[in-house]
Amino acid sequence: MGIKIPKNVKGYTFTQAQAPSGNKTGGDTWFDTTLEYGRVWDENLQKWKVIIDGKGYGYSCGGDANSTFISTIERISFPFNSGTSTHVGNLSGTRSYNCGCNSSQYGYCMGGYIISPIDRFTFPFDSGTSTHVGNLSGTRYSLGCCNSSQHGYILGGQTGSNILSNIERIEFPFNSGTADHIGDLSGTRYDVNGCNSSIHGYIMSGYTSALFSTIDRFTFPFSSGTANHIGDLSGSRLLCSCCNSSIHGYSMGGYNRSVFMSILDRITFPFDSGTANYVGNLSRILYNSGGCNSSQYGYCMGGYDTTYISNIHNFAFPFDSGTANYVGNLSGSKHALASVDTTDFNGLFD
Repeated sequence: MGIKIPKNVKGYTFTQAQAPSGNKTGGDTWFDTTLEYGRVWDENLQKWKVIIDGKGYGYSCGGDANSTFISTIERISFPFNSGTSTHVGNLSGTRSYNCGCNSSQYGYCMGGYIISPIDRFTFPFDSGTSTHVGNLSGTRYSLGCCNSSQHGYILGGQTGSNILSNIERIEFPFNSGTADHIGDLSGTRYDVNGCNSSIHGYIMSGYTSALFSTIDRFTFPFSSGTANHIGDLSGSRLLCSCCNSSIHGYSMGGYNRSVFMSILDRITFPFDSGTANYVGNLSRILYNSGGCNSSQYGYCMGGYDTTYISNIHNFAFPFDSGTANYVGNLSGSKHALASVDTTDFNGLFD
């Protein structure tokens, strides 16, 4: 499954903490001693490409466990290919139908049913309780999130009977205050999810009085205006989860009000028109799971079909066909959870 970090790194062209400067040729390798990633120099792209997953974690936060809202924060270590996630701490309170995003230093958990808090924890988080550092502009749940290297974005959602088009933003490192309402989706919707490239934020699927297949996009640093409807998923759905590699965005699972889905759709960055490609499936049908990613794998955690699910699935980038692998479990069955990861593609690909 994952490639183990070598104990002996003498075979690398460079072994150091910072990106090598000066002359580099295609095929040169660098072992990043800070993040413990192995990388190779791509002459065409003029970038260091990750060849070995190094230090990194995925976190699941809160959720609904058998009709009980929980505060649990669990962690998997990349590359995760077997076992059970570890309970490492708790949110500042119980919550569900929340969302998560991350900077290079912090994980953020935002909103929930029917609340507005923004919690923060420092990477690598392995014990304790996250800190309540601020609030959304109002109570909000069934919302989505994505992030650039400088900002976290909160997308759509619902407050009571009101369905929102709001896009709100926090600036990293956010440690106090209230998120700013800076713009809107192309229409009102909830039960959405989001992913991001290094340049754009993407919002997928959702629901108002009808299901959406809509993919909206905005350009970083987005500070005003309306996101553009640029394309669609392969079909209408709600409550899909999302993740991304450095070149693709993925939508996982979902529900179309009559059928639970295992569908994996993929868009290629910078996606600006057309329809996402149906490239494969999860190993089971589910919706309302949490999505995160390492530099080499996408992960889908928890969810619901006719019962609460603890499964963790993964698939290797660039995933373009087949079925995701069932690789382990959360410590308990849950859905409607937030997820974050420590993978910062802006830092990984220098």
